[in-house]
Amino acid sequence: MYPHDLEGRGSLKKYEYLHSCLRRDIRSGALQAGVRLASKRELAERLGVSVSTVERAYDLLASEGYVLARPGSGFYVSEVAARELPEEESEEDPDEGARKVFDANANRNGIRLFPANTWVRCMRRILSAQDSEMYETVPLNGLYELRRAIAEYLFESRGIVVDPACVVVGAGTEFLYSRLIHLLAGRPRLVTGDIYPKKLVQIARNSGATWEFVTADLHGMRTEELGATSAQAVLVSPANLFPTGAVLPMERREELLRWVEAEPRRLVIEDDYDSELRYSQRSLPTLFGMCQSERVIYLNTFSKTLVPSIRISYMVLPHRLMEIYRDQAGFYSCTASSLEQATLAEFISEGHFRRHVNHLRRYYRRQRDVFVEKVDSSRLSLVGHLLPSEVGTHLLLSVDTRMSDRQIVEAAAERSLSLDMLSEHCACQDVLHAGYVVLNTASVEEARVGELVSILEEVFADDIARAEASRGRR
Repeated sequence: MYPHDLEGRGSLKKYEYLHSCLRRDIRSGALQAGVRLASKRELAERLGVSVSTVERAYDLLASEGYVLARPGSGFYVSEVAARELPEEESEEDPDEGARKVFDANANRNGIRLFPANTWVRCMRRILSAQDSEMYETVPLNGLYELRRAIAEYLFESRGIVVDPACVVVGAGTEFLYSRLIHLLAGRPRLVTGDIYPKKLVQIARNSGATWEFVTADLHGMRTEELGATSAQAVLVSPANLFPTGAVLPMERREELLRWVEAEPRRLVIEDDYDSELRYSQRSLPTLFGMCQSERVIYLNTFSKTLVPSIRISYMVLPHRLMEIYRDQAGFYSCTASSLEQATLAEFISEGHFRRHVNHLRRYYRRQRDVFVEKVDSSRLSLVGHLLPSEVGTHLLLSVDTRMSDRQIVEAAAERSLSLDMLSEHCACQDVLHAGYVVLNTASVEEARVGELVSILEEVFADDIARAEASRGRR
């Protein structure tokens, strides 16, 4: 059961030790499914710690699926915690040198934060209604209930007015993007920044499109270079340029809109990737909302904020393009299942999606703070620093190293760490983009961030040793 004190925590922080004790008791069955945990204040008084210490331990358990938070009631042990969560390695592993594999790219924490029970309740209500529409062919652009819910959410969260008739729902951004390229007809000429979403560019190329690149810096696309291109459409992520987290400044947004309005057949494809996960200041307006001439196509997905298996994305087309889309693709059916669409519509309309996004923001903000704290207080800080970013789940670690990016990835793999480098997302792999490690803060549990930093210290051990020796000579 609960520890009587926190004296045996060793080097662990108080919340980490409390989390470890409670997780062990849940897995062993000492705390059984459905049991209500002590209130945060009650347990804090019993252990002589702050309420925030207990809150962090409880939140970490909730993110891992061990407990469920019921507003106004408290935290309860999950029904699936003991029987369905993956087994952990024994603390007395016979191979003491073995280390759990780290993947600094995966979004495992995001999956654990998903409110699966709420989603299932919404789905059960949809099924119990026995609506015949659930068994019919899904309309071309998706169920009206979901399109209306998306339009209302976009107005509330992004301040843009959307006609539900112009919303197109599909199974994943890749599918919608391929339909969009066909909508442009012929061999469309597109342009994007030289830090870009490789998958989308490859899909467009497979569909016959040609590409040009302009420079992207730590503020996003250099829009002043667009005039020198022959492109008729530009692909841009103004709210969050993956993986840098760059937010396109207002002056560049205005310049981009001047470019698109200078010629009658130009378009902007606005990929609003991870725009919900912003941690400071109000977000800048969308290009879709700023443009008065209906030249912007808005694209977004739920697979980042929910779970990857719920492959529901959507795009909002200008009215004139929506008419062309109906004529060109009228014989297609929507590729997303009606049951998932109806469930998502209720999930949004009942406020569950907004609450979930708010929970993600709080969790990921804390994750970022932990990453920054651990890096700044480590020997790694002698050669590396995290670039500031206030959106998304990715951070760039800039490292002063003599290793090539390939050598960095190989050295990390030897230590069971999977790493991604910025250069892998660039049109031209040059010295300007080398030495930047991409870290997904959603990939590692908070309690293990220190372990990840220790592995990175090993990867860059020679660089750190040189930095320490240089300091010693001064």
